[in-house]
Amino acid sequence: MSQSSAQRIHSLIESARSRSSAQGRELDVAGIFITVLVRCGICREDATRLVADNDRDPVASILHYAGDSHNFAVLAVEEALAAA
Repeated sequence: MSQSSAQRIHSLIESARSRSSAQGRELDVAGIFITVLVRCGICREDATRLVADNDRDPVASILHYAGDSHNFAVLAVEEALAAA
């Protein structure tokens, strides 16, 4: 896993969560992770199961399913956050 990609994704999520909180709304982080995992090529059911598994880091799963395309994974997170 690319550590810098993982850090960037975590940072993007935390920034979006802070902005949402400041605006008085809650960001559906699980929904974001599911959307990104689907963009990385797995079905919605499997994505939902991965995100619900508390023993797995959703960011690690995203980067795993993105394969060598970690820049794609970061872009997918940015797009999902923009749409949220």
